[in-house]
Amino acid sequence: MGTSHYWSSRPLSELTDPEHHWLFLPGALTPRLKAMGEYSIEVVEQSHGLLNPDEAEALNVPTASTGWVREVVMKLDGEPCVTARSLTSVPALNADWSELNEYGGRPLAEILYTSDRTLREPFQCALLSPGAPLAALSYRFAPQAQRLLARRSRFTRNGSALLVSECFLPAFWVRV
Repeated sequence: MGTSHYWSSRPLSELTDPEHHWLFLPGALTPRLKAMGEYSIEVVEQSHGLLNPDEAEALNVPTASTGWVREVVMKLDGEPCVTARSLTSVPALNADWSELNEYGGRPLAEILYTSDRTLREPFQCALLSPGAPLAALSYRFAPQAQRLLARRSRFTRNGSALLVSECFLPAFWVRV
């Protein structure tokens, strides 16, 4: 995925065992969350927007490209526990990821893990910096958070990338 200023393919040295487990746990997060309580998902934003340089690099598109951006919060028993930011380029949205148009409030796992055309790259993790787009979303649901741990992975179809980033909020860590 290239290099960035805060995402790492290696576990961060300060991770606890549970943090390491959840940040690098393979497969879809949704079924694991459903096993922890009453699961719900709320779409916060789904629109076209400007990609920041890190996101553009991860998608292998020019800096300042416009992309499709979807931000959601996943709740357990009504409590925000995980935020997610998914994005792809507009050309990819109109071709290999066209089912994301008008996707609505369903978990992305419904399409990411049901097609053998979709390949997932290894996870990266980060201690989010305050200026990261996923941090801005996460602070809306956990304004007092001192530490925001996140993971991201790139999915590809025919070379078209979809970047999915997930931030585990403090309420999540209380549950594990």
